[in-house]
Amino acid sequence: MKTTLAVTGLLAVLAAGATAQSPVARPQTVAVSQPSQPVTSPQPPSPQLAAAPKLDAVLSQIQKATLSMNSNLAKLRIEKWRTDPEQKAQLQKMANSLQRNITSAVPGLVSDVQSSRGSVSSAFKLYHNMNVVYEYLNSLTDAAGSLGKREEYEPLAEDAAALDSAREGLSNYIEQAAVTLETPPAPSPNAVSTADAVAVGGGRKIIVEEVSGPVPKATKKKTSATPAKPAPAKSAATAAAKPAHPSAAAPTPAPK
Repeated sequence: MKTTLAVTGLLAVLAAGATAQSPVARPQTVAVSQPSQPVTSPQPPSPQLAAAPKLDAVLSQIQKATLSMNSNLAKLRIEKWRTDPEQKAQLQKMANSLQRNITSAVPGLVSDVQSSRGSVSSAFKLYHNMNVVYEYLNSLTDAAGSLGKREEYEPLAEDAAALDSAREGLSNYIEQAAVTLETPPAPSPNAVSTADAVAVGGGRKIIVEEVSGPVPKATKKKTSATPAKPAPAKSAATAAAKPAHPSAAAPTPAPK
């Protein structure tokens, strides 16, 4: 049985909307009390995926299934199966590959999942490897049922069923973990909204006016031009004392 896993990512789409002009509404006065000391709301921690008990049970099931499978693979007598030598060699090579995988690759992958506290990436690597192991084991089990003995087939069939159950549990864990990471965190309950009147404690009150509509443009006040100061008038005595022409400064003497 084959299962498929789809880990979907969400794309956040940001759109900037144009501000539409609307008639100025009646201002609304909202009283918001300001505490004597600033209140800071705690920042929600970034979502971290911890190893769930279900994952521990799945890993334990994988370890038990692979341990039993390794023992049952060593008991196979493929050289005595009712088939040609070429097919015997191919089936023996398949059994050897399975033993190398479950004794070398699987323990390291399980350790990576445990040390990373059940991260999605490490769990998916283990899941992908278990899919390959299950496909090879299922093929070898079918061959044992048709070419080998009953005591060889039945233990492998039980191992394949146990491995398939563990594989399905690991798939469910990865799917739930992906949903948890994609779910946005809930807003903090300590957040203060300015839309309502909130009584926080002692302190002065701030009046907040909410006005809908376009912001009026500031207009410059027209100022009248300052009139020019008139030139001071000259007195009559000063005008008489000053000659009109340089030649009139000294009178011409009369002829003798």
